[in-house]
Amino acid sequence: MKQLNTFEDAIRFAIKHEEEEARFYEGMADRSKSADQKKAMLGHAAEEYDHKRRLEAILTKGHLPVSTRIVADPDMKIAEMLVVEDRGGSIGYEDALVLAAKREKQASRFYQALAKTAPSGELAEVFFFLAEQEAKHGKQIEQKYDDAQREG
Repeated sequence: MKQLNTFEDAIRFAIKHEEEEARFYEGMADRSKSADQKKAMLGHAAEEYDHKRRLEAILTKGHLPVSTRIVADPDMKIAEMLVVEDRGGSIGYEDALVLAAKREKQASRFYQALAKTAPSGELAEVFFFLAEQEAKHGKQIEQKYDDAQREG
């Protein structure tokens, strides 16, 4: 992995990550068992592309938004409790949500680790911002999983 020593390095890295996550969701949509599931996965891909656009705007401005802190909702810890193996092929909606939540949480933990070792306070703030964004998205996906469990 390339050294992330500047604001620009960190944001460019995050932009690439959002592109990878969007492609992950597009792949999950291709493997979906139903039209509704495919639509939901494509919706997640669109959210990742939106995150990418927001990061590109931050890069252009050269600084984070004035209000970067997100009020965290209670973590339902669904991603930590459930085990789903991705064996390829078609995948059910709930399994896809579990895999997605795990990826979002992993990304959040990764950005938190980068923040703790960042060479500057400004860079640490960028990584904490990104960690919060990923955590928020993971919680939204966990909520969708919880909703699917209640409906099913």
